[in-house]
Amino acid sequence: MTLPFIIKAGASAKARLLAEGFSPTLFSAMLGASGGPKWFILSGLDRYLAAEFLPASQRPIDLLGSSVGGWRMAAHASDKPVEALTRFRDFYHHLTYSKNADAREISDSSRAMVQTLLAEQGAATIVNNPQRRLNIITAGCKGLVRFERKPVQLLGLGLAAAANLLSRRQLQHFFTRTVLHAGAKPHWFSTTDLPTEYLPLSTHNLAAALEATGAIPMALEGVTMPDSRQPLHRDGGIIDYHFDLPLQPDGLVLYPHFYDRAIPGWFDKSLRWRQPQAQHYDQVVMIAPSPTLVASLPYQKIADRKDFVHLDDKTRIAYWQAVIDASNRLADSFAASLKNDSWRQALL
Repeated sequence: MTLPFIIKAGASAKARLLAEGFSPTLFSAMLGASGGPKWFILSGLDRYLAAEFLPASQRPIDLLGSSVGGWRMAAHASDKPVEALTRFRDFYHHLTYSKNADAREISDSSRAMVQTLLAEQGAATIVNNPQRRLNIITAGCKGLVRFERKPVQLLGLGLAAAANLLSRRQLQHFFTRTVLHAGAKPHWFSTTDLPTEYLPLSTHNLAAALEATGAIPMALEGVTMPDSRQPLHRDGGIIDYHFDLPLQPDGLVLYPHFYDRAIPGWFDKSLRWRQPQAQHYDQVVMIAPSPTLVASLPYQKIADRKDFVHLDDKTRIAYWQAVIDASNRLADSFAASLKNDSWRQALL
C-alpha cells in the first residue's frame, strides 16, 4: 500500500522513532514554514495534530513559524486551535482580489485574515498559552528594501539577492531577523548566523507580528513593528523560508512540511546547491505529501501563490478545494498509520 505521505527524519530523530514509536510524547517543538497557499496540502494534518495528536501528550510544545507558518503556529497556540485553523483555511481558500489589486488592497485582505484567525479573544489566549509557546519571525528592513515605492524596493531586493549569492550572512546589510516570542526568550534554537532581535509578544503587537511575517515584498505593504530597531518589517520567510537554524530542543521537532526538502531563505529558492546543514535537522521529523499524492492533484502540483495569476477565481477555488480534500485524506491516512504502525513504511 502506498501511503499519501512520507516521513524524513534526522539521524537522532530516526533512531528514536524506530526505538520508541511515533509518540506525541517525543516532541517538544514544531516548525511552520513560509509558503502561502502551499499550506493547504497540510491543512488536514494540522487539524488532526491540533485535535488529537498533540493533546495526547501533556508536554508543552514550542512553536516557531514564519509567514504562513507563523499564522499556522498562532492558530495552534489558540485555546481552540481546530476552530482557528478552520477559520484561517476557509478565509484564505475563498480569498479574491480585484483585477488590478494593489499592495493596499492585498494588505487590507491580509489584515482581515489575521482578525478572522484571532477572533475576539484569540490574541490573549495565544500569548498567554503555557502549553503552546509561540515564536514568530519577521524581517526588519534596512536600506532600499524599507521603501514602499516598487522601483526602489525592487532594486533593494535585487541587491539583496546578489549579496545572498555570495553568502546568506550578507543579508545582514538588508535585513535583520526579529523573533517575537510568547513567554520567556526561547533558547531551543540559535540565531547567531544573522543579527537578531528578540521582542516579547503581547496582545498589543500580535496582530502586527502576524501581518508583518506574511508581508510579501512587492505584493504587500511593510508593517511597522512597535519597539523594534527597524521601523518597517516584511515577510519572515525572506530570512527563514524553511529554516536552517541550530536546534537544541528538549525533545524532537515535528515539522509538517509541504515539500520533502527545506530551503533556507527566500532568495535561495532557485539555488539548488544551498541546503540546510544536516546537523540542524538531526532531531527533526518532517511529514510531507508523497510524490504520488502530489501527482494525483489537478495540475500535478500543490497550491501556490501563482494560482492567483494563472487561474480565474472560480477555477482556483475549486482547485484549492481538491487540494484541501487531499490534505484530509493525508491526515486520515497518517492517523490510521499511527494505530496500525504502518507509518514505518513512509519513513525514508
